Amino acid sequence: MRTIYLRKEDDNSVRKILLDMAYLSNHKKIRFPKYKMEDGLYLLAKQKGTDSVEKYFLTKDKIKKEDADFYFFDFPFKAVEVENYSD
Repeated sequence: MRTIYLRKEDDNSVRKILLDMAYLSNHKKIRFPKYKMEDGLYLLAKQKGTDSVEKYFLTKDKIKKEDADFYFFDFPFKAVEVENYSD
């Protein structure tokens, strides 16, 4: 599986935050540290059947479970449908 980043837009820039790819590739779920969670985190994914791209925000209502250190989210995409931002 290729590297996938979340994005966070600030005033004049866009930050990239690397996802835990080992967990994602094994479990098909996003495992995200609680201390890194903030409003506005998203990834870009192609809408099914079209070439348009949409922002998929990681919000508290999308949390499927949590433990002491992590939030867990479903990953409703195939890896090829998600934009890669390693460049």
